[in-house]
Amino acid sequence: MNSKRPRSTFFQNQPSYTHFNKSFEDPTDALFCHLNELHPVFMKPEHQENGYKYEILLDPRNGKVVDNILYDYSGGVKERNGFFQILLPSNMTKRDHIIGLRVLQAWQEYKEVSEEDVFLWRKLDKKRTRDKVRFDQFVIEFSRTQKESIYAPCKRLVNLYKQLYSAKLKQLLEDYPENIALNTCAGLPHPQSFNASLITYLQIEDVRLLTRRGWVPVLGNFSGEFQRLNSWIENYMSYYINNMKSVSQDASTWQGNIESEKPAHQIYIPLESLLFLLTAGSSVDLPTEVPLEISDSSVENFKILKFKEPFPPRVCGWFAHKQVVENAFEALLNRNNDTQWLHVEHYNAELQKIKEAPEIRAVNHSETDYRVYKIDEYLEKFRITKDEDCVKTNYAVIKWDLSGKVDEKNTTHLQFFTKFKCSPSNDVYGAQLLSSYSLKLEYKPQFGAEEMTKYELIQEWFRLKLFGECKGFSNYGLCLRVTAKDFSMELEHKLILAGIEKQLSELYQIHMPKLLTGLADTLNLLAKMPTGKYFLRFNSKFSNKLLLSAPSKEITTNTVFLHSLIKTEPTDLIFMTEVPHLPINGLLCSALHKHYKIIPCALRPRLPHTQPKGISKVISDEEYIQRRVKTKLELQQKIIDQRIQLAKSFRKKVKSKKASLKKKRRDGERANDEALEKFINEF
Repeated sequence: MNSKRPRSTFFQNQPSYTHFNKSFEDPTDALFCHLNELHPVFMKPEHQENGYKYEILLDPRNGKVVDNILYDYSGGVKERNGFFQILLPSNMTKRDHIIGLRVLQAWQEYKEVSEEDVFLWRKLDKKRTRDKVRFDQFVIEFSRTQKESIYAPCKRLVNLYKQLYSAKLKQLLEDYPENIALNTCAGLPHPQSFNASLITYLQIEDVRLLTRRGWVPVLGNFSGEFQRLNSWIENYMSYYINNMKSVSQDASTWQGNIESEKPAHQIYIPLESLLFLLTAGSSVDLPTEVPLEISDSSVENFKILKFKEPFPPRVCGWFAHKQVVENAFEALLNRNNDTQWLHVEHYNAELQKIKEAPEIRAVNHSETDYRVYKIDEYLEKFRITKDEDCVKTNYAVIKWDLSGKVDEKNTTHLQFFTKFKCSPSNDVYGAQLLSSYSLKLEYKPQFGAEEMTKYELIQEWFRLKLFGECKGFSNYGLCLRVTAKDFSMELEHKLILAGIEKQLSELYQIHMPKLLTGLADTLNLLAKMPTGKYFLRFNSKFSNKLLLSAPSKEITTNTVFLHSLIKTEPTDLIFMTEVPHLPINGLLCSALHKHYKIIPCALRPRLPHTQPKGISKVISDEEYIQRRVKTKLELQQKIIDQRIQLAKSFRKKVKSKKASLKKKRRDGERANDEALEKFINEF
């Protein structure tokens, strides 16, 4: 069967061969155009008009400019950040670094360490101190001169925080539609300014879990989730902002179901407001306003203080960056189908007279606690299970007392009801929840793991102190450290109460019982104010005071209007000018130290039999060619000298061989003559 072969379509719609077969001198050749391309600075207007009109490529999904057209995801995990470059060598050898790294890793993971390693580690104290001094000097100078490069990756976080602030501003305007005039009526002492030297300070007592409700995720390996978060953080943040009402729906209702008739001042306060009272002014990026209400208690001579959550800060810094990443990560877990969730029912242990905290009941739990539900209550339980309707969240309320004698006559007793957010569960049954699961952004990962801020340490202290005394929660927390640049995981380590108290004492000179005594002093003064609605504000002009402002109809020179206060656009300018230095933790080994086999807060060891290289001087092309020619001539002369030396040595060997043969022949002839003469003499 004869049929024509179908025409090949491989080269269909392709240019002809003559399109590519051009000489280098052809003006239309690609190489010619590339080599003769002129910078627009040197072009005349008529040349620029005839040039190619470039178009800006926009992403059709969000309308933003596309920075990179191609992305390479074939490499998996991104390349680790390199170690910082410094010419100073370490005082320790490579073996010392390996031993120290082994000791620190064991302490970090709470494992046993051999006595020999500990003995060698202690012998390195002086060397480590000398290394740490030079290391700290270099890091401080780098932080002072390279602020823009350190915080350049956070620009996208600042832009996302502005969107989050706009959404929160709408909610605030709904809660406060009137432009209230605020006048300062009192100045309360800051808890950190409490300087009384007492023998005994106030202590936390009678910690009980009252309520926990919502959806709790099951702990998993989130390293891959953070890689996804780096690529799609804008989308996840938009999802969180669009469903923010579901997150804040319990912000004002959690206080209504809790009652107490104990003879004490009752303080209903979220954790964020409690941290405001203790850390206001520690950093410029922290919240500066908290609304509260003072009312009379059913018990005579006592008051009820109800705090709301602080207003979002208008300075974009560490607090804003972390809040954006946490909210976006929360939205990512909601959108991820692989995330396992546990539902915690509305359970009030105080009303049911149960002193032990309730357990979370999973689907396949061996024990079953049957309970009769009304249809509305049952539907309420499953009302927020759809991902597209809301963001799954949770909260817990813990009651705790702050009691003790300030002096022989006065006894202070305060009863707190604090709202927390529950951390993930350690297992799928919900038998034990983590007391804390925090996120720490690393801005200088090339140096190691940074110390936690005062706000973060006090926050973790309260979570471990209160949750740790409740049944169903662990006595430790987990801290996940990720880089602010690409959210790559650097380290995951445990947090315990004793370690946090040690860091607070060494870094910030804070003794928590003393700080709690100052908190009680401030709240006792606040309880003496008349009933009504107030705003507690912090002003940097009065660093040791918390300003109590009340709505007023009088307008003075110091009057502050609420709308003009909260409508200020957030910016990071103040933070960039006043950002404090965060030192590097000398006891935490991040992925950087494990990769380079170097202990934290130390310099790189000098390699054996090598000298440190100096900084090369920039030379011209002519001098470079002269050096290359000179080196080549020296090499040729060296080869010639070697050949001459080999020839001379060969001649010497030949001469010595001839001389040895001649001597051997002479010795043989002499021996023959002596033998012949001896033979003749015998006759």
